[in-house]
Amino acid sequence: MKIEIRHYMSRPVVTAHPSDSLARIRNLMLRYKVGHIVVSVDERPYGMISRSDFAKLMHNRKWLTKPLTELKAQDIMSRPVYATLPTRSAAYAARRMLERGIGSLVVVTDTTSMRIAGIVTRSDLVRAYAENYGGLFRVREYAEREIQACSPEHSIFYAIERVALGQPVLVVDGNKVVGVVTAREIAFLSITAAATRKPLRVRGVSPRGFETSIKVYPAVMVSEIMDTDIVTVGLDEDLATAAQMIVRSNIDLVPVVGSGGELAGVITKRTILKALKDSSSKTTARR
Repeated sequence: MKIEIRHYMSRPVVTAHPSDSLARIRNLMLRYKVGHIVVSVDERPYGMISRSDFAKLMHNRKWLTKPLTELKAQDIMSRPVYATLPTRSAAYAARRMLERGIGSLVVVTDTTSMRIAGIVTRSDLVRAYAENYGGLFRVREYAEREIQACSPEHSIFYAIERVALGQPVLVVDGNKVVGVVTAREIAFLSITAAATRKPLRVRGVSPRGFETSIKVYPAVMVSEIMDTDIVTVGLDEDLATAAQMIVRSNIDLVPVVGSGGELAGVITKRTILKALKDSSSKTTARR
């Protein structure tokens, strides 16, 4: 079964110029509710900026204290930009994203003009899987067992470090999943507020052993930024059901639970892309 990209790509594409400020890029993402901005020159793709790039910005001390009005798209955009044609299959797009470790492909009208026709993202491909591949795989076949986790009391910088590497973080309190932190939560934090807070003065002991008034800098904790709207899926459920949850709730991952409610893994958009990539050989084998 060939599901063509043109049926799932997003258009028109939200674009920006390399010299545009990151403040403008941020506003475009918020205004149009998109996670990717194509940086273009003469209607051709030149670079890509995603929420993950903003998360990396939070992790990069070099840029941390600079206002977004002083940083340009070209400072953080990803290059090269990977493109595809609208007649390519969703399985092909999934394979390309997995091979390149990227979250989107620019769709161009043809390989000569390279004019931008649309964009296909992981979210678009998850929707393609949810709508077309029910009954093909079970959750247990693709559940990722290595889980990045932290507690609600961890510093946000603990989560930022992992999210900057492309790893969503589950927030676990005891044996219960209470939240999740992804690029969605990290990208648009106030950089200044996240970096430091106004110190509090409390009674304490100085380094020399004298009781005195000392400064305490309160940490911003994961519990203050995590998304608490959690849905879960069972090991024996259809993987398309997990994909539907991701699409319907507009989330980046779904925790997988065992029969006793214990955490058994996680399904991410990347997980669904792996299944979509494998769908061609699976459907061929069924014939």
